[in-house]
Amino acid sequence: MTESIEPSRVQRASAISFGRYVLERKIAHGGMAEVFLGKEKDAEPGVPPLIIKCILYDIASDPQFLAMFINEAQLAAQMDHPNIVRVLDFGEYNGRLFMVMEYVDGLDCWRFARRLYPWGEDHTALAVWMICQVLMGLEHVHGLTDVNGRSLNVVHRDMSPSNIYLSRSGAVKISDFGIARIESKRYRPIAMVPRGKFGYVAPEQVEALTVDHRADLFSVGVVLAELLIGKKIFTGHSQLSVLLDIKDARLSTLEQNVDRVDPRLLEILKKALARDPDERYTSAAEFRAELTEVLDARPAHPGSEQLAVQVARALELRDSESLAPDRIWPQTPEVGEIASSDMDDDRQATGKLSLKPGNVTEQQIAEIRTADFDQLPSYSETPITGEATPYGPVGRYVVKLPNGQKIGPTSFAHLMELIYSDQVSADTLISIDGDSFIPASEIPDLTRHLPIYTPTRDVDGLEKPDRRGLLHLESPSEIMLALAVRDDSGLFICQKGSSRKEVYFRKGRAVYVGSNDPSELLGEHLVAHGVLERAEVDLALAILPRFNGHLGDTLIALGMLSAVELFNHIGTQIKNRFTTLLGWRRGRYEFYKDICCRPNVLEVPVDLFSSISDHLVTRSKELDAPSIISKMRDVLISPSRYAGALCQRTTLPKAIEACLNTLTGPSTVELWMREVNKTTDQEEMARSLFVGIEAGIWKVDEPSILPWRAAEADESNLQ
Repeated sequence: MTESIEPSRVQRASAISFGRYVLERKIAHGGMAEVFLGKEKDAEPGVPPLIIKCILYDIASDPQFLAMFINEAQLAAQMDHPNIVRVLDFGEYNGRLFMVMEYVDGLDCWRFARRLYPWGEDHTALAVWMICQVLMGLEHVHGLTDVNGRSLNVVHRDMSPSNIYLSRSGAVKISDFGIARIESKRYRPIAMVPRGKFGYVAPEQVEALTVDHRADLFSVGVVLAELLIGKKIFTGHSQLSVLLDIKDARLSTLEQNVDRVDPRLLEILKKALARDPDERYTSAAEFRAELTEVLDARPAHPGSEQLAVQVARALELRDSESLAPDRIWPQTPEVGEIASSDMDDDRQATGKLSLKPGNVTEQQIAEIRTADFDQLPSYSETPITGEATPYGPVGRYVVKLPNGQKIGPTSFAHLMELIYSDQVSADTLISIDGDSFIPASEIPDLTRHLPIYTPTRDVDGLEKPDRRGLLHLESPSEIMLALAVRDDSGLFICQKGSSRKEVYFRKGRAVYVGSNDPSELLGEHLVAHGVLERAEVDLALAILPRFNGHLGDTLIALGMLSAVELFNHIGTQIKNRFTTLLGWRRGRYEFYKDICCRPNVLEVPVDLFSSISDHLVTRSKELDAPSIISKMRDVLISPSRYAGALCQRTTLPKAIEACLNTLTGPSTVELWMREVNKTTDQEEMARSLFVGIEAGIWKVDEPSILPWRAAEADESNLQ
């Protein structure tokens, strides 16, 4: 049975009966639950209202969402702290799980800050005091233990302004533990990818690494920085660009507004916002202690009374009446966020008040509580959430190939296929709707898309390369490691037949790997790895122009992937391109110094030293050790000029590292073997010989005679 009431009736006093409670008004609707303002049926007049959070009816029987909801309620039952929103009840009614929470008479920190920046006589002190209250709540959360005293290692994972509530009485409370990480068998494992607020997740969350309580401290640091300067810390033209800024902890916005931050607070913020968790505060208590020292040094110490005055001021204003001089926060809460809060948008109170029954039963709840959650399906993939109409009329594009042949009029999807097959590049001439032919690189819909599929740089007009050579004489591994230890910047290009790969370096770091191999394109990568169906990629390509011609933005907008998921898949795609390049044994290379990556190319750095080390160690295990040793006994070897730096920065097994360190000057392989033969077997020596030469730690006078390069080159030619 579904109960539905028009808004006018709600305003006149109608309500929905919900077990022992009455639902008076819907105030929010999120990805997992809808939230109502209500009360107990027999509540006395004047008793504060309650917040009743109900799991959405269409996911009410989904095991994963049920597990998340139960986890949140179970965790809340263990928390009792003035800086945490209390959960008062939990149960099931009409097939739907619900929880009852205390009502915070006030507003969330996001709305408070946007309506009222700056606030009070000492804006900085009040902002710091608010964050100290948040950190006291986190101290309690992070310190929770089970009945045996073992730490639960709880991580909120979704700390943001919209999950911090400020009351009329001046209280500061944390809410929404729906995606909290908990280490306990009493809680249900969640296969879904955790989703935090876009712009507030920690670098390790962006990279999908295991997180601990220090991720929450990073998020709180972001909130504090934004409260102080009145601007978003991480911004960009797309979700992916923002995630990259977070991943690298780029604090350019903060640094550009240091005039709004006390020097001591700036030091504290930079520590809280360190990219490496080991460089952040070790606990919420340590973070709070340093902030308290800042407060104690100020003339006046703010508190709940001062906050209450400012909250009252904010509640008198509407969002459109913000006092912020430059609209410091966007109109819509958490624009571009990965998942919205369940209670962050009271504008959804308008419309029909309805409560549909769910499908969950008491028996299912019992099964959820005892289920083997390792057997549950994964929900890491996101379905398309809305219909999409192909962009514009079919047949807008005419392509003129270099041989004069014309293709079209054709559709944008077909144009993408031509780019996939390397028939269209940046300088290919294209006409749209009968207009003059212009290079593809000058068409806005294509400029951000082309770098993914075609060479990102035309080198015909460049000066002579600073370095060039043949890949059967110098391996890609040793060339790139040499560029890295010299901290070089520029463009490294490898060409093998029609295949081409590009690696951009910035101060020794590989920041992007380009490829024209159709199988290494983003769409093809997602299909090949089972992330998306072919039809889904084709749909995204068909409407690409709506999203600035960028496939990544299109996939996010369609709901096929979250920004974090896409970021991680792009990282894997780029790493695969890089790994494939390491196996090239035929072709030529060129290096152009001080050439920068073209604008609008999404830079995805590669951990060059680690990736090459792993590749070489893996390849060394496939060697025919006796054959290599017998063929190389008389070969002259010597340490390269970068031997010391490379040994320090590569991550090699200790046995190989020990063998490499025994060579201190020119020697034959035979003499070197006699030196290490006492403690090393023949296979280990062959592996060390291979890794040392391929990494450029050792050099040989005649690289063309290296047996593994000859064998791999022959295999490459066959392919």
